[in-house]
Amino acid sequence: MFTHELRMKGPGAKGLVVDATMLRDVLATLIDGSQRALKIRTQGRSTARGKAPQWILKASDFKVQVRSGSTVLDIDAPTLLEADPQDFGQTDSFPELDPNLTGLDYFIGSISAALDGQSRTDAYDIDFLKLLQGLSSVFEKGIDSIDIAGCNQPDKPVRIVPTSLERLDRLIQEIPQPQRVRVAGKLDTIRHTDHTFTLVLETGERLRGIAEKSDDATLARLWSSPVLVSGTAHFGSSGRPLRIEADSIQPATPEDKQLWSDFPQPGSRRLAPAELRQPQGPKTGLNAIIGKWPGDETDDEVAASLEQMS
Repeated sequence: MFTHELRMKGPGAKGLVVDATMLRDVLATLIDGSQRALKIRTQGRSTARGKAPQWILKASDFKVQVRSGSTVLDIDAPTLLEADPQDFGQTDSFPELDPNLTGLDYFIGSISAALDGQSRTDAYDIDFLKLLQGLSSVFEKGIDSIDIAGCNQPDKPVRIVPTSLERLDRLIQEIPQPQRVRVAGKLDTIRHTDHTFTLVLETGERLRGIAEKSDDATLARLWSSPVLVSGTAHFGSSGRPLRIEADSIQPATPEDKQLWSDFPQPGSRRLAPAELRQPQGPKTGLNAIIGKWPGDETDDEVAASLEQMS
């Protein structure tokens, strides 16, 4: 068990007297954010349909106390090993995670990566960033800053301020759109508890995938074999895939390996509304033709002009 410190500052911070809705929003963000941070590191996505795995629910079961004389929350969080000794006592169950850290540690790490603009494909996605934007309701209650520290760096808390949320908008726009892909490689690892798998390409690069539409028996037969995965790739801000949501996984032919062995690349990114607006001057856009066309030209003259322009 580790005690994390969350400190709120601003005119809305009144020691032991805490606004109920503000406290609700803060705690909901901590719980949901910790679960999402664990999901994205193990599944490549921060949200999924259905109930979260039991080990994630246990890892986000916190005890909270408001410290006397200040608006500081002392949050007792279990390490992953304490939350689920059975899964994390086996070192190969979740190699992506350190069992001696807490779910809050991974939440704090994801916040830090996002606010620092790091292109870490395993730390955040759009849904995680939108969750952080929900803290705007807390800042509207007179909170100027939120500091929270992890157990690995207790003296270096991560600070969230209102301008931090504005930065997240730009980060969301940098994340490419999901796209359909086909990728050939060796089916290296399969984790049946969350339907994830690892695909190893000819180059040695590794891709995480989710095979919710494939049954366990089929995946077991294909394990360690060359396969062709068809599905949708979801990318991080760096342009590298967070995951491939597989529609089908089938044995790969030599032709498949030759055609589809490249690492998936994003085809486009989201455009911010400002990028879609084109300023117009007195000689551009509609101003260039209003009052000038149609004029007195005949159809033949217009056709001749168009021919000359082409």
